[in-house]
Amino acid sequence: MFNKRSRYFRVGEAGVGGSKPTPYNQTGTTTNVSKDTFEIQHELAGTTARNLESIEEVEKEPEYAELKPTIGVFSGSALIVGLMIGSGIFSTPGTILAKVGSPGMAMVLWTLGGIVTYAGTISYVELGTMIPKNGGEQAYLAYAFQKPRALIAFLFCWAMIVCIRPGSEAADSNMFAKYILYAAYGPRSTMEPNTYIVDHYDWILRSISLVGFTAVSVTTALSTRVALRVIDVLTIIKLLTLALISITGIVALAGGIPSVPNPGNWNNPFDGTKADGNGYAEALFKIFWTYDGWNNLNYSIGELKNPSKNLPIAATLGVGFTTTLYILSNLAYFAVVPKDIAISSAEVLAGNFSTIVFGFTVGRVVIPIFIAFSAYGAVSNMVFSGARILLVAAREGYVPFGSWLGKLHHKWGTPVNAIIVNWVWAVILMLAPPPGEVFDFLTDLVGYPSWIFYGISIVGLIRLRFTEPDTPRPFRAFLPGSVLFILVSIFLAIFPFVPPNSPPASEDIPYYLYAVLGVLFILIGIPVWYLQVIVTGSWKHAINHKKELAHELHGYAEAVREQVPDKK
Repeated sequence: MFNKRSRYFRVGEAGVGGSKPTPYNQTGTTTNVSKDTFEIQHELAGTTARNLESIEEVEKEPEYAELKPTIGVFSGSALIVGLMIGSGIFSTPGTILAKVGSPGMAMVLWTLGGIVTYAGTISYVELGTMIPKNGGEQAYLAYAFQKPRALIAFLFCWAMIVCIRPGSEAADSNMFAKYILYAAYGPRSTMEPNTYIVDHYDWILRSISLVGFTAVSVTTALSTRVALRVIDVLTIIKLLTLALISITGIVALAGGIPSVPNPGNWNNPFDGTKADGNGYAEALFKIFWTYDGWNNLNYSIGELKNPSKNLPIAATLGVGFTTTLYILSNLAYFAVVPKDIAISSAEVLAGNFSTIVFGFTVGRVVIPIFIAFSAYGAVSNMVFSGARILLVAAREGYVPFGSWLGKLHHKWGTPVNAIIVNWVWAVILMLAPPPGEVFDFLTDLVGYPSWIFYGISIVGLIRLRFTEPDTPRPFRAFLPGSVLFILVSIFLAIFPFVPPNSPPASEDIPYYLYAVLGVLFILIGIPVWYLQVIVTGSWKHAINHKKELAHELHGYAEAVREQVPDKK
């Protein structure tokens, strides 16, 4: 019983033991949200049916019917752009410039980031059309690496729950607080010394971060509908703010704003370029953190018309547009802000840009507030989906106290228990780093395990090319692009341990700490895997997973052959 279109499940569908599906909110309706709808389809890795009977049960429920393919190339491209653009483009360019030393090299890395992102996207398109199963990396890793007993897939879920998602939430909460303080007091470098705000700046920053993150978590716990509408509004603010920065920066570069002097950054764009492998690794982690979201693309396959044809085209247009927008934004920053100020600006480069272009009221107050709430929206996105990752992992038996964590609130219909645990993890990561380098440390910490598993997923793609050459592939990725992606993953795994040429900015944080902690977060998952998967017997489901997939893929292969008889 398999239809060639991907299925979309909501929280509670075909839960543990194949129980009757329950809607993820009280209304049972599907909400169309540019980023979160598709992110939830990605993150609800475990909500796929436990067996084919569960799938048939879901299909009998009209409320859970499959989404019809209505999205064409243009709409698909627009969705990709919405998935990828987050708050990173406002917060990372200044730090990246400091790591590589010149605007020209920064632009090279942003371009390379777009190319590698596209290669990863196309590789995931092959995996998604070959294995038409919800779950993203979890599904791909479980299928490609069965032994030892779904360990690789489990460790990815573990890292996502305890490090990747809460670390990203903590980083964006920090950015929200920085731009609130920027709007209230201006850049930290211009504040009067020996004042309360300066003497206690780092802890005031963390307090605002904590308040903002708590507000997001409470809103998400109380009402799914309200949380999604907040995300919608803040997404619009984010896109309008980025468009304003890009357009005004290009006008300034062309000399269209006489009040903005030319800082001369493009007279010799590669002047000052550094040769530091460790610094380039950190810069790439921040660039790829900004590009993140590309791996959610193929979770909209079920709604695309003719996905084997349109998905690669939509990916090319969407990733290409986002890359272009990011490059234009960096051109805008460096066309207005002098290099030394841009380097010292770090995460508030966008604020200094707006102050120079628009003046005090609009530039130093209004636009930074918009940027702050763009970060707030990014946090809302991640809390909304992050709690559901934990909910589903609990229902699959992947984490301790699963019966408690896997519950929805009886009145609100939201995963309150999972939201509470997600809040605790994120607050620990928010408060644990030494003052001063919280944002940089967290983005690097999040990036390290992410790119280990991204790379392993693409290795799985190449492995399946050899071990299952006859499995139908409606789309084949360009193999050199997949190899490039793997090579970048290897670079990012190794070079954080190479000593930098110059001492780190903070002596309190060793240069290798984020990589060591990333590895430790993954390794800690091994005893949890043993207890939850081996000891409790959950491994039986993991082992039977491939049998279920094989049955479904047989039907899928027949459907593909009917459409494209000569294509394997």
